[in-house]
This record gives sequence, C-alpha cells and structure tokens, in this order.
Amino acid sequence: MIRLWCWRTYLILPLLVLIAAPRARAGDDQAGPRAAQQRPRVGVAFGGGSARGLAHVGVVRWFEEHHIPIDLIAGTSMGGLIGGAVSSGMSAEELSAMLQQVNWDEMFGFSPFRYKNVRRKEDARAYPSRIELGIKQGISLPIALNNGQQVDFLLARIVGPYGTISSFDDLPTPFRAIAVDLVTAQQVVLDSGSLASAMRATMSLPGIFPPVEVDGKVLVDGGAMNNVPADVVRSMGADTVVAINVGFAGDTRTVSRSLLGLMSQTVDVMMQAATRASVKTADIVINPPLDTYASLDWRRNKELEEAGYRAAEAMKDQLLPLAVDDGQWAAYLDTRHARRKTAWPVPQFVSVAGAVPSDRARIETVLAPLVGQRALDVQALETHLEAFAGLDRYETVGWQLDEKDGRAGLRVEARPKAHGPPFLMMGISLQNTTTDDFAFRLSARYLTFDAVGSGSELRVDGTAGAEPSVGAELYRPFGRTALFAAGTAMARRQTLSFVSDDVVVARYNEDRIGIGFDGGINLGRDSDVRIGMWIGDLSANVKTGNPGLPELNGRETRSHLAWRFDNQDSPVVPSEGIRAVATLDRILDSPDVSPDVSPEFVTDRTNDNVTQLELGGSIFWSVRRLDRLFLTGGMGTTWGHPLPTEQFGLGAPFRLGAYGTGEFRGDHYGVLTAGYLRAVGRLPDFLGGSIYLGGWAENGSAFDEIDDAKFLSNVSVGVVGDTLIGPVLLASSFDFNGAWRYYVGIGRLF
Repeated sequence: MIRLWCWRTYLILPLLVLIAAPRARAGDDQAGPRAAQQRPRVGVAFGGGSARGLAHVGVVRWFEEHHIPIDLIAGTSMGGLIGGAVSSGMSAEELSAMLQQVNWDEMFGFSPFRYKNVRRKEDARAYPSRIELGIKQGISLPIALNNGQQVDFLLARIVGPYGTISSFDDLPTPFRAIAVDLVTAQQVVLDSGSLASAMRATMSLPGIFPPVEVDGKVLVDGGAMNNVPADVVRSMGADTVVAINVGFAGDTRTVSRSLLGLMSQTVDVMMQAATRASVKTADIVINPPLDTYASLDWRRNKELEEAGYRAAEAMKDQLLPLAVDDGQWAAYLDTRHARRKTAWPVPQFVSVAGAVPSDRARIETVLAPLVGQRALDVQALETHLEAFAGLDRYETVGWQLDEKDGRAGLRVEARPKAHGPPFLMMGISLQNTTTDDFAFRLSARYLTFDAVGSGSELRVDGTAGAEPSVGAELYRPFGRTALFAAGTAMARRQTLSFVSDDVVVARYNEDRIGIGFDGGINLGRDSDVRIGMWIGDLSANVKTGNPGLPELNGRETRSHLAWRFDNQDSPVVPSEGIRAVATLDRILDSPDVSPDVSPEFVTDRTNDNVTQLELGGSIFWSVRRLDRLFLTGGMGTTWGHPLPTEQFGLGAPFRLGAYGTGEFRGDHYGVLTAGYLRAVGRLPDFLGGSIYLGGWAENGSAFDEIDDAKFLSNVSVGVVGDTLIGPVLLASSFDFNGAWRYYVGIGRLF
C-alpha cells in the first residue's frame, strides 16, 4: 500500500503543480521563452574597465556563434555601454561595425576642435593649451577633461528610438545600469527612464566625463562600488549568472613608483577588492587576459574584441551547456527582433531646455525644418546641435525623443558648464628669432557671455614678455539673424627685428593704441566675413641698431575687409580640412614722414593710401590614417610703396625657415610649403595627442618688383608634438644656398 501511494503521489504532484502554476500571459516575453524552452535563464554581468571593456564585444560574438541566449543584462561603466547596446537589440556584428567608425580622439579625448565655431577656433589657435580655466567662483579647472558631447551623440544613435521608457524590462533584453550617487554615497541601479542617460551615467568616470544629475542625484561611474554587477543580474531573476571581468584579474601586480601611478593603482586595488566580492555570486566568470592593454587603448578595439572572443572560447566547457538548439535560437532571435525599436518617430515639436534665450531661439529656428518630416534626419540634427555645442559655453548640447499629449517630439537640453563662464585661457609662446635669440610670451584671454544682451561675447586679452599688449572685443549678434557687430580697443607693441647672417642687427618698435568697429555676417559654423575701421595713434622708434626707419608719431586710420574659413579638426596637426584667410587692408591715414617732420630720413615711400591684399592658409590630408600630408602657404600684393614696417616678411617656420624672422621683406610675396608628417608616438590621452616626425620643402620670395623676385628653396626636418600646453616644434631648415637654422617653437605653428 505504501508503494502504491508513493507512485500515485509522484503522478499526481506534477499535475497539481501545473494546475496551480500561474499561466504565462500571451506576449509575456519573460515567462514565455522559459516555459517553452524549459531552460535556465542566463544573465550576464558586463564589467567595467574603460577601453578594456571593448573585449565584451568578442564575448557576445562567441555567445551568438554558439547559440547561447542572453536573457538578462547588467552593466557597469564600459560594460554598461556595451550591455545597454546589446539590450537595445544590437548584435555583436553591429557593435563591431559601429566601434570601427568611432573617432576615439573625439570620443574620449579633449573636447573636439572640429565642432567649435569659427570664433572658438580662433580662441583655440591663439591659445592652444588644452587647459580651460573657469572663473565663475574663483579660478577652477573644468569638472572633467571631456565634455561627453560625442558620447551623448553615440548613445542617442544607439538607443534613441526608445526615448524614455517606464521600465528597462521592456527592452529586447531586460537591462540594469550601475552608477554611484555622490550625494548619498550609495549604489544606484538604473532600471527606467532615459536609457541613454542611464548608459551615460554608468560610464561617467570622475575627472574624465561630467557626472549625470537626475532627480537630485549626482551619478558617476558605478565601478567604484560594483564593477562587475553579478549580484544585480542574480536579483533580476537569472538562474545562471555569467560575469565578464575586464578589469585587473591577477593576484599580484607590479607596483608603480610614480605619484600618478600610485594614485591610479590605489583606486584599482579598491575596485579589484569589490570585484572579487561581487563575482562570488556568479556561476561562471570569464577573465579575458588583458594585462597588456591599458585603460585608454581605445584604438585597439579589434584586438580587444578578439581577446574577449578567445577568453570565451577558453571557457567553452562551462559555457556550452547553456547553448540551445537551432529552433530555440531562432525563437530567441525572433523575440528580440519583435521587441526591438529601430524606426525614428516623426517629431511634431521641438523643446529646448538649459540654453540662454538667444541660443534657444536659434535652436528652435534651425531645427524647425526637422518637424513633420517623414523620418527623423539624425545626421542633420547632430550637425545643427554641434554648431551650438561649438559655442563652448555649454557642457553638452544633447537631444532625446520626448512625448507630450500623445505627440512625439525632440527635446534638446543644453547643460551649462559648472566652472564658467567666464573662462580664462592661457597661452605660452616661445620662438627663436635667430639661433641664439629667443622671444617668450605669456598670454591670457578672458571670455564671458551675455555682457550686452543674450548671445553677446566679451573677450579681454593681455600679453607679457616680448611684444606686450592689452585688448578687448565686444561682439553682439542681431537676434536670430547671422549678422553681428563688434567693437575693439587695443594697445600693443610690435617689434620688428632686422636679421643679417643669423644676427639681429637692429630692432624697431611700433606702439599702437586705438579703437575699431566691425560689422559682419556668420556664413555658418566655420566661416564669417567682416568689414570695419580702425582709428588710433601710432608711435614708432628705433630700439637698437640702425634699421633705416624714422621715428613716427601721429594718427593712423585703416579700413579692412576680412574673410576666414576653418573646417580643420585640430589647431596643431589636423587630420583633414582647410583653413583659409583673406584680408583686404587699406591705410587711409598715417603719421607724416615728410622731410619737414623727419629731415634725417629721406625716402620716396609712404604708408598713406596703401592697399594690401593677402591670402593664406593650409590644407591637410590623412595618409594611412595616422600620417599627414599638408600644404601651407600664402601670397600678398601691395598697391603703393609702404615703409618696410608695412611690407610682407618671410623667414619663419614653414615660411623659409632657414632664415631669420623677417629677414626678407617686400611689397609682394609668395610662399608654398609641402610636407609629410608621420605619427611615431602618442602622449597619454588627456595629456596630449600624437607626436609626428616629418619633413617639408619650402619655396618662396618677398620682392618689390616681379623682375627682382628671387625664389629660394628650403628643406626642413622636425618633430611636432601635440601637448597639454599646446604644439611643440623642434626643427631644422637648410637652404640650397648654404643658409641653415634650427628653431624651437611652442605655440601656434601653421
């Protein structure tokens, strides 16, 4: 009887369980696959590790090739970006293709020069230091080295169609992002709202990217508390948890003996201790061998992907039991595809938050054509927003889909910088006039906005050292138009050095003080035109030697027309683009140099009614991705016969560098330089950029009459470094006539 009762029990209990169990709802994608497949739910914890996190892509590819479904995902830092992308429906192939197109210099380097408007590019060329100081509340550094603008755009393209969702469980694969709230010092598990903001928050490494502020929380990278969130995946309902640890996985390490190295390793050790605790909750741990990869090796993404793939292959004995057959795999993919959103809704409105009134009005104007289109033109949207991000007054100018009263729309959010405006830019300039004569300058620029109305700018400059100066410009746009007006005031000293046989034989000082008025039009982000007048006083005298010039003192009046275009992507060594400047300058009135005023100086030259036209610029091309081919040069012509102080001069790096500064002067000139620069190294990210070794050939002449033109040829070799304080140049030039000179330069080059 006992045996019969037992058999009945075994038969009846499963029936009772099936009857009592809640029925899976039609369309319940969590219960459905599990009930149908009768398999454990696999959850994956994507760990943080900066660039090493790119190894996750290889692990995902291995899972796909071996038909291992991923039912639940949690991610931290770079693992949050990759994990969020997979959760949104992207495959490993799509991820790999996307990462191949990423410009890592712009994504994780300093704020990109490419997207600055023409005025901010002018600032960056005049003050090429990468350090931007704010003086909003005393002098302070920016909150982060990178503003995150390009990261925001990347995330918007990945997950933009989802907008703001009530739960990340509604994604093709349920997802959680791990961040840390600096206000409460607690871990925050992000499970709803803006998916892009959640991914952005989890990878906001302090000092590298600005934190994300939402609902009173100040969120940063979750790696400090939970770098491999296996416990979070378990709490989501995973039966089997796979943890991918792309941080340091060894038991011992070589201890750094440097200050920064010890600080970095101390943080790493704390994160490593937290990682060891969290992975204990995982069933399977994948530790890709990444000891040879640094946290900033973004450009080695294909190598990192392969390292992740090999690490998964090494764990196949533990992973393959999680694989499903072809039918179940097809059903899994169908379910993900059905839940994936790829279509962009048609925006019916645009809302702008965080921008000043003038910028808000212009954003609404330029984005108006995108409203009501059949499909959202994401490329056009980003191009427009980059122009406003290029103002450099906001941390970022991002976008996301929004909804009001059942209508889809675009929400543009400009996040003001915490440390400014006002801003303070610093610049160092060092250049040798001859082999042994050096000119050093320390310069600063104060920049603030809205001084005389929304959108206006006030710039105040000062230079100490060689050729001291002080000046200011007040710029004011007119409403929503591209027109602007600008007023300037300036006092400066310009020293002309006269060189012979690599020796400065005379110096002549010109002191100017005056005011100017300009009007113009912005022709787009990269170009503008202006016309104006300058009225002031000129005082000139001999400093040393005998330059053969008179002492001057009197009024000076000038008019000018200027056009500039700049779409290059770096103020140091661009990878591409053109920079061109054309000026037409006329001297209407100048100090008298007649024999009555300067009897000791007799000349048939005068600056009165002299007109000069000059065109200069440069163009760069990328060769084999890292190397650069370039042309730079200029030409100028004069109507009239001005004093040598107003003539064109040659003798400088890339302008007949084998000769002293201004050694050749003339009413007309032409110079062309062609060169090739090869990338031979790179400074650490956030400390600088590439180091180039190369050579260039120069040919040019300065002359009064074309029949007297003597074109000279130089050959130069040198090293150019893109450093934290600006470009550094070490080079030497040789002339075929026997002239030779080396030069050292810090500051503006091309």
